[in-house]
Amino acid sequence: MYKIPFEFPSYPDFPVTVLRDLLNKHSVKLEYDFEAPHDGDTFHKVTGTLDDLIGFHRDLDGPGQSFPVDEFKEYVEEYRLV
Repeated sequence: MYKIPFEFPSYPDFPVTVLRDLLNKHSVKLEYDFEAPHDGDTFHKVTGTLDDLIGFHRDLDGPGQSFPVDEFKEYVEEYRLV
């Protein structure tokens, strides 16, 4: 399991329902700090397995984007919980 910082998508037409659906689809949990600024990436976190986090971020980037899986794996490794 990993817990990594999360920044909400910055594109204005990204509905929160899409975020909810992606979190559910990939079994990723969002820890949202209601006292933090909406765009404060250090205050929000997502938790999941490595594969779930990769799938979640790949889908979050959208179709046509090249998701850097190897770089993401290196980044996530710093946040391993178990």
